Amino acid sequence: MAFGGDGLVRLPNGKVCFVPRVIPGERVELRIGRERSSYAEAQLVKIVETSSDRVAPPCPVFGQCGGCQYQHVAYPRQLELKSQQVADVLRRLGGAKDVTVEHTMASPLQYQYRNRVTVHVHHGRIGFYAPKSRKVVPVRQCPIASETVNTLLDDLCKSAPRDGEYPLREPSEFRGFRQVNDAAATILVEVALSMAQPGGPLLVDAYCGAGFFAQKFSGLFKLIIGIEWSEDAIRTARQRAGSSEIYLLGDVKRHLVAALAAASPDATTLLLDPPAEGIDPEVLAMIATRKPARIIYVSCNPSTLARDFRGLSEHYALKRVVPVDMFPQTAEIEVVTLLERL
Repeated sequence: MAFGGDGLVRLPNGKVCFVPRVIPGERVELRIGRERSSYAEAQLVKIVETSSDRVAPPCPVFGQCGGCQYQHVAYPRQLELKSQQVADVLRRLGGAKDVTVEHTMASPLQYQYRNRVTVHVHHGRIGFYAPKSRKVVPVRQCPIASETVNTLLDDLCKSAPRDGEYPLREPSEFRGFRQVNDAAATILVEVALSMAQPGGPLLVDAYCGAGFFAQKFSGLFKLIIGIEWSEDAIRTARQRAGSSEIYLLGDVKRHLVAALAAASPDATTLLLDPPAEGIDPEVLAMIATRKPARIIYVSCNPSTLARDFRGLSEHYALKRVVPVDMFPQTAEIEVVTLLERL
């Protein structure tokens, strides 16, 4: 299973071929669709030998809607696949030859976990985009969305909305970025906290948002410095800040060097939770120059995590890699890594 959720096979001519909604070990009949110079894409025609991990998807539009890729796979196998994919991408793109990836931490909820979705309306069709397409697949209820979000979706479907994008989310006092799966987010914090032990003089939380991680780490560190570009998020973080927390408004490139200078590198832990695009090369260069003793890197994109680790691998070793399943039934993977200075 390739990262992204498609099965990977090789054609008789040796070319790689991607096909959705299959499971490793199955024998299937395929119909070749698009064929490129280096790979091909196919459609599933028939399952000849079925995996014992195949289950019936509960969603009537699974395969038509692009939101989920794994509803046909039993949940324990989904977790195994995600650990394998993280290990593969860290080896191939990150150069981590001897990496050990721990078992993916399960989400407490396999369905009804999303506290927000974005619904698209086009020419009277209300729903989500089809895979690799801007075509809207009509949806009135989404199995991975929470009951509250599904109520909002049903209300939207009854209201004859204009064409456009409609974010639907559970009400919350939280301002700024919020993890989409609240129950799994608790596990994410617990994993990161275990990597932060035994704490110390300084934690620098780059990309800190409204202090999601920093304010749960405050008992471990004498000083916490958070950096965030969003004014709303920083305002919220400052309102909730404890006496040991300082939050800086602005780009990480602007504040990181000064923040890391607040204690010796040997006494510093750096927490990185960047967007899917990963870390800017200038920021990587700053880290490589200052060399904090410990880095906890929280990533929603294993590919950019692997790329960024390669950029730091001259100075750091991967000590732990723990995927957390924030997005059951989908190919998305959240992963927490601990890097220690060589």
